[in-house]
Amino acid sequence: MLNDLINSVKGQLTGELQNKFQMQPDTANKAVDLAKDDLENGLKNEATSGNFGGILDVLKGNKSATEQPQVNNMIGKYVNNLSTKLGVPESIAKQAGPFVISFIMQKLSGKVSSEGDLMGMLGGGLKDKLPGGLGDKLGGMFK
Repeated sequence: MLNDLINSVKGQLTGELQNKFQMQPDTANKAVDLAKDDLENGLKNEATSGNFGGILDVLKGNKSATEQPQVNNMIGKYVNNLSTKLGVPESIAKQAGPFVISFIMQKLSGKVSSEGDLMGMLGGGLKDKLPGGLGDKLGGMFK
């Protein structure tokens, strides 16, 4: 689901990065791909550590992305990766990072209505690694 979601909004998000943050088209495209990877890894890490309540609040629309420390950690890693991997100036990365991750989380929240929707998003193999039977409760995010 995450890959499909990113693909469906990639053109819009790439355009936003070019217009709002003056990124070159190739850099903006790579920034969206990097956001997908960083977000996917961050969500998987949160799920395997059992800290998924806050993420679920964001995905269900109960809280904004920046109100959750887990999402802010993902934003911080993404900002760092924008600078180190793509050469985006730090001042722009600090503005673009929260925008991109919040944009994707908002789009994702429209797709997730329950814990049952999350496991597929996280992909195969995680179900058995999740604590306390959480794997049985989650379903659909990273397909």
